[in-house]
Amino acid sequence: MFPRPTLAIITLLLLLLAAVPAHGQQRGRPVIDSSLGYNTIQTDQGTLLRGVSLAWDGGDPYGSLPKVMPTTNQLRRLAVQYGLNTVHLYLEGNSSQNPDPAGVNLADADALVEATADAGLYLIITIGCNGENGSIHSMDFARDFWTLYAPRYRQRTHVIYEIHNEPAAYTPSQWTLEDWNRQVELYQLMRQRAPDTLILLGSFMGFAGDPTFGAEYLAAAGVTWDNAGFAHHGYESRAGIENAISIMQSSEDFPPLLATEFWPGDTEGQGYNNMYERLLNGWMQFQWLGADDEDLHLFRSKIHVAGTIWTPDSTVARWPALGSPEVPDDGNVVGLYQREVGRFVRVAGESGNRLVADLDAFSGSPASDAFVVERLPDRLFRLRGLGTGWVRSSGESGALAADGGSAAEATIFEWIQVPNGDHVIRARDAGGRLLRLRAGSNWIFPDADDGRAAASRFALVTTAGESPDPIVGSPFDGRPAPLPGRVEAEHYDLGGAGISYLDIDATNIGGRYRILEGVDIEIAEDVGDGFNVGWIAAGEWIEYTVEVPGNRAREFVVDVRVASPGPGARFGLRFDGVDSIGSIDVPGTGGYQEWTTLARAAVLEPGPQIMRFENRGTTPFNLNWFEFHPPPCPADFNGDGRVDGADLPVVLGSWGRCPGDCIADVDGDGTVDAADLGLVIGAWGPCS
Repeated sequence: MFPRPTLAIITLLLLLLAAVPAHGQQRGRPVIDSSLGYNTIQTDQGTLLRGVSLAWDGGDPYGSLPKVMPTTNQLRRLAVQYGLNTVHLYLEGNSSQNPDPAGVNLADADALVEATADAGLYLIITIGCNGENGSIHSMDFARDFWTLYAPRYRQRTHVIYEIHNEPAAYTPSQWTLEDWNRQVELYQLMRQRAPDTLILLGSFMGFAGDPTFGAEYLAAAGVTWDNAGFAHHGYESRAGIENAISIMQSSEDFPPLLATEFWPGDTEGQGYNNMYERLLNGWMQFQWLGADDEDLHLFRSKIHVAGTIWTPDSTVARWPALGSPEVPDDGNVVGLYQREVGRFVRVAGESGNRLVADLDAFSGSPASDAFVVERLPDRLFRLRGLGTGWVRSSGESGALAADGGSAAEATIFEWIQVPNGDHVIRARDAGGRLLRLRAGSNWIFPDADDGRAAASRFALVTTAGESPDPIVGSPFDGRPAPLPGRVEAEHYDLGGAGISYLDIDATNIGGRYRILEGVDIEIAEDVGDGFNVGWIAAGEWIEYTVEVPGNRAREFVVDVRVASPGPGARFGLRFDGVDSIGSIDVPGTGGYQEWTTLARAAVLEPGPQIMRFENRGTTPFNLNWFEFHPPPCPADFNGDGRVDGADLPVVLGSWGRCPGDCIADVDGDGTVDAADLGLVIGAWGPCS
């Protein structure tokens, strides 16, 4: 039995553990990489630049968008919740309608430079056009702008300069010599004042045709592509963009590329983000970062629908993939389990050593289903059939084969790990697409873009006879919602109609938050802010992946926040199919935004599980959130009936880690900190 801690020990613990986490450090400068035979822009972690936009006076048109300064926490969420690493800022406008002089937003720019550095993001600064695209309204303004800003942030390694948004008409093939000469003049002005900053020229409205004349003209005028590149926009056919990119990627003499703007509807409509990922071309979604994050919710929905996937820079990020993927060690022997057909991949010697997914079990046989991993930097790898040869691709129209050859001839792949643990595999030097199982033949082809599809998901095993863990769900935030804690109604699982929810119509009636899906969401007029799921009709259901920590069943009190204008509403909750609380009648609250909280006790098994919320009544009603909290004596973490020294290591060992492990978050504020330690000490002794 541990003695009751003394006041001195308590004070020392509080002082040591209540320290504020250190601020983030600004990112290192982007680099130009030419290892693939052409130039690409990469971050200090070897990843692509990916981001959203922020408009000040450069917005379309002038004065139409309010200037909303994001907080550091909002910017940090870009990295952690949205998998991004860049903000593209239209800082000031250069147009006939804009009377402001250069420097009008200097104080805001200073604040944003500091905030993005603290959040670990890159910041691209450019001059906007206020909708008057296709020309530079005033060269005097552009000169004044860069005379002020270029030297001001020259030592900020996370800041990138884009000369001017859409400074000339249409595609680079339609530019005049005067347009190119203006680029040279502004580049030279900026380079003299910021010799080490990455500068983006061009900012072409459309990117089609042959852009080589401009690249060669600028190079002859002194522009060097070792620290400069072409910005381009996506207002062009996908085929036209792909053709222009392929030309720029035909030689190291041409500039690296970055898409700094394109219509968000082309994310899921034409798969532009997938195209840019495949071609190693970074992208800035033309999606505004607003104060209420509505546009970011839309961004996430579009990315999910398109199946675009990448590994975020933030190691704690879990969307759209894990920021810290589990990558096999060099030399590991693995088996590949294909999720769609539930079969292991083997080398089919009878079919030219092509890879086919048709085995019920992993044998580890050198001549069949065992593959050796050769690790390369940055989550890249090669695969070799243990008894056959290197795995390589003959292009998107040919199945992968382990048909010998040298290591230099093998295809280079990239591991991307999704939140449920499965892997998506990109063929980096064979067209850049994802591997997938082709229906009917069960051969593996490098011809996919949708990382969401089961045909593109592979699980890894390392022991003969081993089977992969079953998929428990696809949680909205990338990991099961930890209990105790609050689960927002709008954070239902990913998957879509018939998988994560059943809704009687395909339209989001409320038109908010996840607007591309069928669950009806609106703004909640409840205490605090946020959204609620509404119009929940009889027979509809919604699923959430939750997780009970530890290795024993735990009792919870479940609070459910609901609203209904009259009687007749009823709901239930199932956990992995178990009806844990029975059917609960919802009393008439007086309206769809008049809220009440209903509480029930439930005993839940440990581990991740699917919670299904069901409308079992005859009347529609609204749902805001679920909240799970322990019964009295929540600080008895080991369940021995006492709060004592044996419970302290649980708090200290999970300090600050919530929501990854929330058992020690006694006060339910989302962090394990000094407040929780104080509650443990205050409850010292036998549980009552």
